Amino acid sequence: MLEPLTHEDLLKLTSVQEGPCISIYIPSLPEPALQEEYDALVKRASYLLSLDEDNREAHSHIMDALFNFNPSEYASGSTQGVAIFVNKHWHGYFLVPHDLPEKVVVAESFHLKPLIEDLQRDHTYHLLVLGVEEAVLLFSQGGKASEIHTFLMHHGSHSNSIHWKHLDENEAIQIPHLKTQSRGRGASDSQFKKKTATKLFLRWIEAKINKEDGYKTLPLFVFTSELLFPVYKEITSHPSPRMCQLDIRKGIPHHDSLIHRVENLLNQDISHHRQISASDMDIQKMKNKIIDDLVKISRAALHGEVKTLFLRDKSEIWGQLDRNSGQITVHPKQINAKDDDVLDDIACEVIRQGGEVIVLNPKDMPSTSPAAAILN
Repeated sequence: MLEPLTHEDLLKLTSVQEGPCISIYIPSLPEPALQEEYDALVKRASYLLSLDEDNREAHSHIMDALFNFNPSEYASGSTQGVAIFVNKHWHGYFLVPHDLPEKVVVAESFHLKPLIEDLQRDHTYHLLVLGVEEAVLLFSQGGKASEIHTFLMHHGSHSNSIHWKHLDENEAIQIPHLKTQSRGRGASDSQFKKKTATKLFLRWIEAKINKEDGYKTLPLFVFTSELLFPVYKEITSHPSPRMCQLDIRKGIPHHDSLIHRVENLLNQDISHHRQISASDMDIQKMKNKIIDDLVKISRAALHGEVKTLFLRDKSEIWGQLDRNSGQITVHPKQINAKDDDVLDDIACEVIRQGGEVIVLNPKDMPSTSPAAAILN
């Protein structure tokens, strides 16, 4: 049985070097094309595994995990695809909120290059959909969201009530209609009551959700109006809530729609970061600090000496990386159960040891080589 993998698990996979390791990437496809594509990739994995003559019993155990996995249960509209990783110790899948290639790799380590951005960014955050009479807090991990707190303000003839639900807990409180402390006209009195009731509602929400694990440390995206967000920002204990404009009067959108908007924002952040990184580094002035010899880069990566690794988008160099010497054996394509994309192995080493990996278009690369690096 395959278990869901977290961002922390992905980071652990960069250290796994106990082959055979099977990595399968499936884009989101409609049925029955999804099952057909998965079956084809598993068949390819079985063939590559058959090229490894050692430990047939372990191979059978690995393949059983793949045969018993149904991708249609996971590759839903909430994700763009599924990444699957199986060896004798790891049996897991990761839901990916972006496009994926169709790929299968059998090697001595897991193939993680399609998840470079995911490795360097945790897809775990909270989303707060906030209105003056309704609110919901969602927790999202790996492109899939679940409701954890819901709130509803009910207006009665003599009092208002706030209804709260958290997992199996329920609570409701009554709030008598408020009065102004000074005599005012009806319009201003009504406006005062409305503003005060809204603030009470927001304070009640904050008092409940700020106890949630990770509330103050995980990113918080607040879907609300431009008028309501400043009021909530004054109340919240979250250090940096991020606003996403939304007219909640039309109802709370489907979770998939909210996740899609957040992922687009995060992808824009990454693109912006790439542009800033490239411009700040001033490649021309740093020519003497950039190396583009693949063997030198691999050795530097293995010793934790790479600060920034640039990879040319859609480049692959199949072969094997000797993790002791840093030497590279290159093959024209994946020909056995030990070959991996050498660029993938180097990138995993850089990330594992705290460096940064940036994938660039060929025209933006600091060198004509498929990889270039700035050392510490």
